[in-house]
Amino acid sequence: MRHLVNVRLGSDQRNMIAADMHGTYEKTWAELNSRLREIEVSGGGLGGALMELECHQQESGFIKLNLSSVERHVFAHPEDPSRFFRVQYNPERALRFSGSGLSAPPPGSDIKNDGCFLCRDNIRWQQQGAEMGYEVHLGENSYYAWMNPFPLLPTHVVIATTEHTSQEWPVCEKGTLDVSKLLNDLVGLSTRMPGYLGFYNGVNAGASIPGHLHFQFFKRPDDEPEFPLECVGRRHRESGRDGMFLEDYPLDVAMWTGVPEEVLAQASGWIADWATRNRKRINGLTANFIVSSDLDGDAITLYFIPRDRSKTHGDGLSGLIGGLEVLGELVFSSSEDKALLDTGGVDFFSLEKTLACVRTPFYTD
Repeated sequence: MRHLVNVRLGSDQRNMIAADMHGTYEKTWAELNSRLREIEVSGGGLGGALMELECHQQESGFIKLNLSSVERHVFAHPEDPSRFFRVQYNPERALRFSGSGLSAPPPGSDIKNDGCFLCRDNIRWQQQGAEMGYEVHLGENSYYAWMNPFPLLPTHVVIATTEHTSQEWPVCEKGTLDVSKLLNDLVGLSTRMPGYLGFYNGVNAGASIPGHLHFQFFKRPDDEPEFPLECVGRRHRESGRDGMFLEDYPLDVAMWTGVPEEVLAQASGWIADWATRNRKRINGLTANFIVSSDLDGDAITLYFIPRDRSKTHGDGLSGLIGGLEVLGELVFSSSEDKALLDTGGVDFFSLEKTLACVRTPFYTD
């Protein structure tokens, strides 16, 4: 049996211990990043490097959730099975609200940016060295890739700016909007991660940490790789319908498909014009952006879903409606959610109604 002994350390001793922990963290970080960089450049790509990071974080105990406990249910339209929504029952997901790690720094460490959970200086002491990330360079910008401790899907990663920058999209005083830089990085990351889906949740559109700019990516599940929104988009393209606005979906969605450079130019220009036409209400709007890259990384599909900041939840759903829900997979995690599933209180139409609660028209005129 181990016995705990209280030992009162002097300030010099505490600072020495803190310095040693800091040095160990930096050494482990450097070794891990070197290995991940080698995987990325030797043919594994960014996706391969992140899968290795996922394994590392599972072994360290930082990733708390085993996806084998997650249930996924499909609810199809009774007259058109090609239209469907999914529910993911993920009870351990609710544990993320209880917090983890230290709330106060040890001697020798400082709280940065009010303890932001995506700032590396805070992460080092908050998770006591267990959480490691991977530095990703994208042109002049740099990001840290952090594994989500309560993942929703395989290789669920948060890619956050190395600098503490707001998640808010850039609306200037005159009400104009320029999302080209934000989209450029989201699309740039996607082209380096074939087989992954990425999204940006705006403030009040599912963003859980609004103070620090970040994207989320996850690997497509092997058993159900296509999401309901993507299915609607594919049918839209295959039918030869003109225009970029999707039909047969409870949210207003604009979609662009093609080579990355063309999609970026088209989407950025159209969204800037959309913002101009919505100048009077633009400060009350936010958005979800979702992007996927084909397996070769040569073509992408980008979705833009406008959101009203006052509409964050849908009826019958305990959690926020963010990018995964917009894709058509709603996350259930509470006991009340489970009761709805068990008693048959969920079907295609109830899920459609839940998403429609946050529907925001492109224009009000």
